[in-house]
This record gives sequence, C-alpha cells and structure tokens, in this order.
Amino acid sequence: MKLGVVLGAGGTPGLAYEAGVLMALKELGGVDAAEADLLVGTSAGSIVAAHLRSGWTVEDLWRSARGEQPNLLGATDEEAARRRDELLPPAFASPVDALLRVVGSGWILGRSLVRWPMPQVPGLTLALPSGLLKMSSANDVFAESLADTWPQREVFLTAVDTISGRRVVFGRPGSPRATLHQAVLASCAVPGVFAPVRIGRRLLVDGGIASTTHLDLAVKASCTLVIAVVPMAFSPDDPPDVAHQLLRRMPTRWTARETAYARARDVEVLLLRPTAAEVGLHGLNFLRRDRWAEIAESAYQSTAVALATDRFRSALDGRHRRRRGGNRSSAT
Repeated sequence: MKLGVVLGAGGTPGLAYEAGVLMALKELGGVDAAEADLLVGTSAGSIVAAHLRSGWTVEDLWRSARGEQPNLLGATDEEAARRRDELLPPAFASPVDALLRVVGSGWILGRSLVRWPMPQVPGLTLALPSGLLKMSSANDVFAESLADTWPQREVFLTAVDTISGRRVVFGRPGSPRATLHQAVLASCAVPGVFAPVRIGRRLLVDGGIASTTHLDLAVKASCTLVIAVVPMAFSPDDPPDVAHQLLRRMPTRWTARETAYARARDVEVLLLRPTAAEVGLHGLNFLRRDRWAEIAESAYQSTAVALATDRFRSALDGRHRRRRGGNRSSAT
C-alpha cells in the first residue's frame, strides 16, 4: 500500500493546523507523515512538506507551532507577533512605487484567476512590480533550513505559471529544475500579496489558486491510501457561519471533487478539515502570527476525534495489518 499525505494551503494558521493534525496522526493513529511514501504540498503545505523531507520531524513542527522553538517563519510565536512589520514589511519605498505595485499586483492577480496562455510582453513584469509585501526574513529562514538538493524521498510541490496558465509540479519527472527553497517560495507566492517567483521563463504564483490540495497528484502517483489535511475547507457535517462558508466554499468544493475523483479509482481518502470552532479560531487573516499554539492544540483534539471513528480506524488498521504482513513476508 502506497501512502500519500496531502498538505493543503491555509496561510500561517494552516501551518499551525497541520502541525496539530500531524502530531495526532503520529501519536494516536500510528501514521508518521515524515515517513509517507509521497508528500504533496501546496502553499503553506509546501513549507510543511519540504521541511519534513529535509530532516524535520513531526515533533519539530509541533514544537514550532507551540512556540517552543523557532517557528517555520523564523521566530517564536510571541516574537513573531511583536515583529510583524519586520517579517512582512511593505515592498514599496515611495508613493510612486506603491502605485506601480498596486497595478502590478492587480495584473498578477488577474492573470492568476483567468488562466489562459498569453504572449510574453517584454519588460512588463519589470515595469509593474507585483508584490505588496516582502518575505525577506522568511526567505532567509527557508534558505537555511531547506537543502539546495531535491530530497531523495518523493515530494511534490505545486505552483501555477501565470504566463501559460498551467499547473507546475516540482519534484516529479519532467518538472522544472529548481531548488527546494525556490519551489517553496513559488508555491507560497500569493497573487497580489507577494511577488511571483521567476524560474526560467516561468512566472510562478501560489499553487492554491488552482486547488488548495492538488489531491489528484497522489492518485496519479499510484497512492492507494491518501490522508488529506485541508486547512482552508470545512466539513459539511460541522459548517461554520455563513461568512466563513463563503470564504471557504471554493476550497471545500475542490476537495469534494478531487475526493470523488480518487474514490472513483478505488483510492481510499481520509479527509481532515477544521471544525466550525476551528474555522473561527483561524479567523479571516491568513497571515496572522498569533494563536498558533491554540490552533495546533485544537487541531490535535479534532483529529483525535476523527481517528476514533469507524472510517479512520478501519482504513488505518487495514494499513497497519498490511504493513505487518509485508514485513513478515520479507523476513521469511
């Protein structure tokens, strides 16, 4: 049985949410995401996936979210809250620069939402700088904590090319050449907020604009069991208030469609999505620096509840039995 763990987009609350989910999966479900056959990461999920393939453990992620060690964006929870302006400073230095960046950000956002191929316009992306915020501090942290060479174990990180309109999947055969650090930055380049990342002739933005999970990649990679952690969706069995439903409606629909695609191909899919209470805890600011510990703890508890259900127990017990059987066979 090939296990794929899909780590979805969700901003900084998504990082904390995924840390809590993965900790519960390991402690209570016997599933260590760091040892999964395939990791698929999008946006915030790309940060988690890349670090798990670079030597970080699930426990490291858990301690990071709880502020017990430097977090994935380079500061403890309290330090990050105090240094918000330093971590995400404006990318403009004058009113004229600000105007250019507003126009450029609008152009990139439009190209991201209306994805059809377009001819290259020489100098356009230079004349219209497109990021309103910098991630210089985070860039330095990623460069230090992620290897330049691509990991040996399989990991796919997603982005979207604003020129061709196509999905770009780093880490699989035929993908563009990039360091792990570059791939993470491209996957996290939220259109209209952060500048897109140029790799070769491609101008890349956040993979979450095409899908917050890209769960189909795990199916196409022959995974038979997929555990999908989807911070930006919600469970129809426990929906949040109307405002949050509207904000999360598209990711929830994408997840449902991709899950149906997988199950139609006899792939077992286990979904982990925030409860209504957790959605409220995440809030509307996907770049928030506070309450990470609460978000992680809440995710741990909600995952514990999910792991106790018949569906999760059956799928995970079956996986453990097959793994034990495979080990006995190889031993004989």
